[in-house]
Amino acid sequence: MRLLTALCLILVCALGMPFSMPAGDNKMAMPTNLGKVNTKADEDDPFLLNNQVLLYTSNGGGKYDILVSQRQGGGSKTWPAGRPYPGLNRKDCELRSPFVHGGKLYFATNRVPDAKLKDLKNFDILVKSGERAPLILPGISEKEDELHPWITSAGREFYFSRMTEDGWVLLVARGPNPGPIGDPVKVGFKVNFHHATLSSSGLTMYLQGPLPKDRTGLYRSKRAKVGAPWSKPEPLTMLNHPEGERGDMSPCLSSDGQRLYFASDRPGGMGGLDLWVVETAQLKMK
Repeated sequence: MRLLTALCLILVCALGMPFSMPAGDNKMAMPTNLGKVNTKADEDDPFLLNNQVLLYTSNGGGKYDILVSQRQGGGSKTWPAGRPYPGLNRKDCELRSPFVHGGKLYFATNRVPDAKLKDLKNFDILVKSGERAPLILPGISEKEDELHPWITSAGREFYFSRMTEDGWVLLVARGPNPGPIGDPVKVGFKVNFHHATLSSSGLTMYLQGPLPKDRTGLYRSKRAKVGAPWSKPEPLTMLNHPEGERGDMSPCLSSDGQRLYFASDRPGGMGGLDLWVVETAQLKMK
């Protein structure tokens, strides 16, 4: 059995196939690489707008920009190479963390309106509605970096990450329903447990958090009802790959909760961070 396991690992790494252990070993999950969206650069921040449109970021051009990949049918797990988001990316800044809710695009950027303010440059979260210019979210965007917006399907909670002196902290604010977005408070997790994605019920959260050896892994937390405390995040040991130098990160649930998209530098990728997807049915806790 050990020899079979070793041969399987060599095969999937050589062919770029999704990694999994034989069923009798540890029942590892079997994520699928998203295909042509991935390059030798870093692809990150996946957001599935629907079964046909994928937003994500890539630093293939020397800095992070938001890209769009569109496929014809929802049955395929692979995606064509992405194109720049129309009219959004700029040469003087980076864009991260795309998210869509209620027909509005939320994203983070470190653009400053004037070169004289370059010392104040940091990532803020903005919202763009239709053809209007993006607007900063007051009360959310402060002097620290803010990334990774996620609004619950009912629109009542707005989750995001903020960099503090101790590290990244997960916060939750009043959402756009009834709005206005604001009044954030800490969720209560330890530092660097952040970058949340929630199920449509708002009762299950996937997030990223620290692993040994300065690596990052994916975790899951649950609560009994909306407004109740979240449970201690538990690592997805059946998914986190031990051979990724940086690890697994940037989770994003599909709207039906059946698939989890994420970024990883696990074996079988194109290089750097690649985008992957796994069926959540494979992520049963031991």
